[in-house]
Amino acid sequence: MPGAAALLESPSHQRLFVILISIASFMGTLDSTIVNISLPTIADYYHTSVTLVSWIPVAYLLTLAAALIAFGRFADLHGYRNVYLSGFAIFTVASFLCAFSPSIEVLIGCRILQGLGAAMLQAIGGAMIALYLPRDRRGWALGMLSTFAAIGIAVGPVMGGYLTEYLSWHWIFLVNIPVGILAILLGRMVMPEDHPVTSSRSAFDLAGAGLLFLALASFIFTISMGRTFGYGSPVILTTAILFIVGTSAFLYRESHVPDPLIRLSLFKNRDYTLGNAGLLCVFTLYLGSSFLLPFYLEQGRGLTTDIAGLFMLVPALALIVTSSVAGRVSDRIGSRILCIASGFCFIGAMLLFTTLSTATPFPLLILNLLLFGCSIGLFVAPNFRLLMSHAPPGEEGVISSLAMTVRNTGSSIGVAVFSMLFVFAAGITSGSAGMTAAQRDAGLHTAFIFGFAVAFIVLVTAYFSHEREDPEGHSPEA
Repeated sequence: MPGAAALLESPSHQRLFVILISIASFMGTLDSTIVNISLPTIADYYHTSVTLVSWIPVAYLLTLAAALIAFGRFADLHGYRNVYLSGFAIFTVASFLCAFSPSIEVLIGCRILQGLGAAMLQAIGGAMIALYLPRDRRGWALGMLSTFAAIGIAVGPVMGGYLTEYLSWHWIFLVNIPVGILAILLGRMVMPEDHPVTSSRSAFDLAGAGLLFLALASFIFTISMGRTFGYGSPVILTTAILFIVGTSAFLYRESHVPDPLIRLSLFKNRDYTLGNAGLLCVFTLYLGSSFLLPFYLEQGRGLTTDIAGLFMLVPALALIVTSSVAGRVSDRIGSRILCIASGFCFIGAMLLFTTLSTATPFPLLILNLLLFGCSIGLFVAPNFRLLMSHAPPGEEGVISSLAMTVRNTGSSIGVAVFSMLFVFAAGITSGSAGMTAAQRDAGLHTAFIFGFAVAFIVLVTAYFSHEREDPEGHSPEA
């Protein structure tokens, strides 16, 4: 049984286990960013349209986000080891199939399969940290998890461009295969045998999982593709209706079945609910800002794509360094102080972003990008630790997967809302062609004023949320 009986006591065993889950974290985020830079090449290879080829990243992200909670609950019922190793196997096989897809339609289908494998991995990584590692090592492990996720995001475009340019686009998928095989072998060595942590009488809520998948997929599609299709288009209106109907049906079912996919009573816990609200806001800020900043750097400051990419590496590097440190520190002092510090940093970063113009000195811009990256790094691992401290026994997988779902949802909201505010305030109807400097500044300022308000919410949620004490009554925040 996972938990105290399966606790990894050996430091070397603990390190190998953290390497394993870090590989999964890296692979999942890498494949969400490595593909984008190769899309034009893939479109030429298959002689297809930009609209159809755009489904290559969308299919992966939609599947990943919508399937996380279902796999988290499934792992709670059937054990983590088999689900995790199966996730690696599916992801690796799907990568091979993606590389040799005979058509664009088959490639999109294989990306859906790859997204399912990634969901199995990302859903329960945090849960296994809470179950298999001592309390005083969890913050460190969560910091490593966040660090490798950030590395995947940062190096994805660079690696994708290099592989496509000097080998072929097929290698952006083939590169996963040796890593996946190594991870499977390592997992069989270091992962303890486990059994379901919930009662054997509990059943997996398949209908609830289907309704949740429908609700999340339609919601993320609506906010992600609204600008592409038009918010008043039949496609977007249909998916918006599907979201409302699916969500209503899911909530009704979960409140009436004996073994729900998600116990809605979880959200009566104020600390847990505030922790999730803060996480949603942080990833709204992270992805929303990351979406707009390249427009400022390339069109506002006239930087080439490669130089702009180097600027965007600054917050990623700050996140990588800060996240690892924050994880270790949270093992000693708890989560709350670090999350509060993150809130103040976010407020400062968003406030400085509202002043961006073509006259902003580059040293000041770099310092602000560093502050922005540190804001995220200070929050992610400590917040995940806080959320997992509130996981009821037997529901660690659900809590972990809920957190990952909140992260993905916040990311989608950030891109959608920041881009919508930018376009609206700039007074442009489509794209950015012919946009003046004044229009661009107006759009950026409006979007980052919204970001400033969201940053304040991060601070408030961090201030009022606390970790739960361990069973012995000790808390790092005491």
